Amino acid sequence: MLHIAETGDVLGLNSVLRNSSYDTTVKALEPCRTDFIPRAQLIELMEQSETCARAMLKILSRELTELTERAKLLLLPETVSGRLARLLLEGTLNKLLTHEQIAQMICSSRETVTRLLTALSKQQVIRVTPGRILILDRAALEKIR
Repeated sequence: MLHIAETGDVLGLNSVLRNSSYDTTVKALEPCRTDFIPRAQLIELMEQSETCARAMLKILSRELTELTERAKLLLLPETVSGRLARLLLEGTLNKLLTHEQIAQMICSSRETVTRLLTALSKQQVIRVTPGRILILDRAALEKIR
């Protein structure tokens, strides 16, 4: 799992502009609504509206920045606990995610995530409640990172 889409996110823009398939699997964690804009209509809209073209560039720039950050998170030498701490500090885990999904996001195992979350909870760095993880000691998490 590389990204959790939020309300209003645009998915597949790069693929549409390159006129290629979207090679990513998308899974809804909760009921949602999606809209589809055909490529020809999007290109026409971008050609007619400078505001639309700028908005598309802004979306692509944000996606590139997020991908670069995610790649650094996964590729740079960092401990599993450091990757988990970074994810917690980013606020990514404010969604209802399973330990397996969190493990996928930090390239680890479910067992390791469970063990680390339990340890952080016992140290009163975080509090795990149904549906979310609350940060109690941000400074402690930043030291781990």
